[in-house]
Amino acid sequence: MQTTNFAAIFQGMPQPYLVLDPGLTIVAASDAYLSLTSRVRNDIVGRHILEAFPENPEAAGTVEQGPLEVSLRHALATGKPHEMAVIQYDIPQPGGGFSQKFWTPVHTPVIGDDGHVQYIIQNPMDVTDRVLKAREADTRLRIALHAAELATWEYEPETDIWRRSNAVDEMFGFLPGEGGPVAAPFFARIHPEDLAAVQEGLRRIQSSPDQTAARFDYRIVLPTGGVRHVESRGEVLRTSDGKVRMIGVLMDVTTERQREAALTVSVKTQGELLEQKDALLAEVNHRVKNSLQLVVSTLRLQARRLRDSKTKEAFDQAISRVRAIISVHEHLYRTANSLTVDMADHLTKLCLDITNERPSRPIAVEVEQIELPTERAIPLSIIVNELVTAALKAAPAHGSRLLVKLRELPEDGVLALSVTNPDPRQSDDNGLSDLGSKLVTSMTAQIRGVFIEEEDPTQGFRATVTFPRELS
Repeated sequence: MQTTNFAAIFQGMPQPYLVLDPGLTIVAASDAYLSLTSRVRNDIVGRHILEAFPENPEAAGTVEQGPLEVSLRHALATGKPHEMAVIQYDIPQPGGGFSQKFWTPVHTPVIGDDGHVQYIIQNPMDVTDRVLKAREADTRLRIALHAAELATWEYEPETDIWRRSNAVDEMFGFLPGEGGPVAAPFFARIHPEDLAAVQEGLRRIQSSPDQTAARFDYRIVLPTGGVRHVESRGEVLRTSDGKVRMIGVLMDVTTERQREAALTVSVKTQGELLEQKDALLAEVNHRVKNSLQLVVSTLRLQARRLRDSKTKEAFDQAISRVRAIISVHEHLYRTANSLTVDMADHLTKLCLDITNERPSRPIAVEVEQIELPTERAIPLSIIVNELVTAALKAAPAHGSRLLVKLRELPEDGVLALSVTNPDPRQSDDNGLSDLGSKLVTSMTAQIRGVFIEEEDPTQGFRATVTFPRELS
């Protein structure tokens, strides 16, 4: 009988495969793997994988040998395949130097006759082009996160693989690279009184297939003995086989906690109650703004993974609506008056924020010197956001100047908000969406106003909301 040459079959497979023994020594590689990694079989077979593919010295701290080894040893220990998230692992080049590469490796154990793992097959997918194309968006996101003083993290409970930005290490008191690739050293620094709640939260996430949000508030005990307060918010992702991965952001709220403690002591003194009232209101607005900013950051993180344009547009609209509310609270805590909003300054900045997110188009804001309480300013901001966004969609990007006006009518105590678009709509389905129309109607009712939309097929349209300055 003819003997089947399985080695030749393996080497000729069209997919990239690498075979390791339990000691993580390379025993075989397909031709496709060698081509993908620019290596020669005799140079890597018989060597430990981390020796055959060393760390790029010019990218220290970014080439992820640690998570790769954790994944391989997890497959050895469990006898189950493990699919990694995207990792950076640069490849040595024959002429010297390294080529920057990003991969999503799958490690599949091969069980021997004795029931133990005899080999591990690595099947890496090269996703470098996809990652590099997304780099510009990632850079913008990192700038936004840095400006908001937010750190990012990714966690895989099954393997304890813990990937994060350098800011996370700083918050936990680790030097760069000191914490290692797994979360155990970081859990060891969570305050003993908070650790049980964090662990219980993780167990609940793993046992609840429908849970999509993760929230952890805890204290960190630093090596110096100090204590840092942090808030962590994230999204729960699941692989095709149901395994949990989480991504999120971490924010240092030590200053806010200390301020809260100081305010708690201060308000106990009766003579300081009135003086502390504005500070407390400013703090509330600050905290609300920070919490909503976390929502925006998390939505942006999720939007990065979307491919459907309509779904992405819905996310963008949701972000725009939340930002309209954020702008009110930000104005309140940054000004001396924590009870009312200067609408001229506020609506000017809000319209600039809206137009900065879209193709450039002239816009004029004419607002009288009007101050409104928060319960009036927030609905009005949402109405402006919806009407201006609809106007920008309903006419060319470089059309005539949009006009946003807020004025007091001759009638005593009646205000009028109007958004005028002098260009005719391009199609019937442009303008306010169904949800946008419902939001405008709901917010108008909340301020006891009347909404009117006037349209001329040749001269554009104007939307007007009239409402009383004060709620009776």
